[in-house]
Amino acid sequence: MERKTIRCAKEGRVYRLTLNRPEVLNALNGVMLREIAEAVTEAAEDPDTTVVLVDSASDRAFSAGIDVAYVKDLVGFEVRHIGRELHRTFLTLRTTEIPIVCAIDGLCLGAGLELAISCDFMIASDRSKFGLPNIDRGIPAIVEAALLPLAVGIQGAREMAYTGKFWDAEKAERRGLIQTFVPADELADEVDDLVGRLSQKPPAALATQKEIIHKWITTDVEAAIDFSINTAVLNWLTEDQKEGMASFIEKREPDFMGEKR
Repeated sequence: MERKTIRCAKEGRVYRLTLNRPEVLNALNGVMLREIAEAVTEAAEDPDTTVVLVDSASDRAFSAGIDVAYVKDLVGFEVRHIGRELHRTFLTLRTTEIPIVCAIDGLCLGAGLELAISCDFMIASDRSKFGLPNIDRGIPAIVEAALLPLAVGIQGAREMAYTGKFWDAEKAERRGLIQTFVPADELADEVDDLVGRLSQKPPAALATQKEIIHKWITTDVEAAIDFSINTAVLNWLTEDQKEGMASFIEKREPDFMGEKR
């Protein structure tokens, strides 16, 4: 399928989704949001795909945020429509059964940061910058910025949302926003290592774990624990789970079939 704002490629068991509006630093518009959601859904439905990698065609940014040309003339309920459109795409990333790795090299701002934090892993280069500069234009942070207190604490979220100051990669790692950062020329290798590790895990177990973690952060503790217990029952029915247990008892490496749920 030909797409206007992203590039997609299947690389073994990995589905690479590349943001491809470098002329505007991958600023997000309606077409891009819809294409991202469609591509992620397509990857999750492919039985041979176990990981999605989201990266950028720009050498300056992962994404600089929302496309101002897309939203500058909004009035009334149009603002709510755009907010919900952003949330639909980000929620797709957060809830689709397949793990998603985000590779960040450069600016990761505003809605671009919300896109990144909706992925399961954020790996950055040492030249990356993170922030919510929209407050400097009179626009509060909304939508998946609501995840920031879970990632960086309420004080960190207030700092980013109130001041618009950028965090460098070192601070982002220290405050728990990203998994790790590496020199720019090592980013591809670092990402490949993580993607490779994930691609060897049993997909059904990963899907179950992702669903459980989503419940951990969106429901109360007792409901999340109860959901975890009940959901684990379904994973116990898979052949890969049986193989994992058998290989442990037999002291050998598992030979997973790669079955999805």
